[in-house]
Amino acid sequence: MQIRTILLSLALALVIFAGFAGLALAHSNGHESRTAAQCERLPGTATEGERAQCLKCVSRPKPHHYHPDMPNGERCRPDNGKP
Repeated sequence: MQIRTILLSLALALVIFAGFAGLALAHSNGHESRTAAQCERLPGTATEGERAQCLKCVSRPKPHHYHPDMPNGERCRPDNGKP
């Protein structure tokens, strides 16, 4: 009976840990660009298209990063070290 309780507790802890790990991994999309070199992966040219928008965003005086997956108007965000 006591072993069963311990095993159930460990299983519950594992499920909770896996759930939180899944949330943490799901948040990091890996698509944001923080440097001009990372903007080069995007379609378009340096004068038009997503690449141009990205280059304009990351070259601001205060650090910003570019999210191509976000809606227009929300793609360029202040770079606070978070995705």
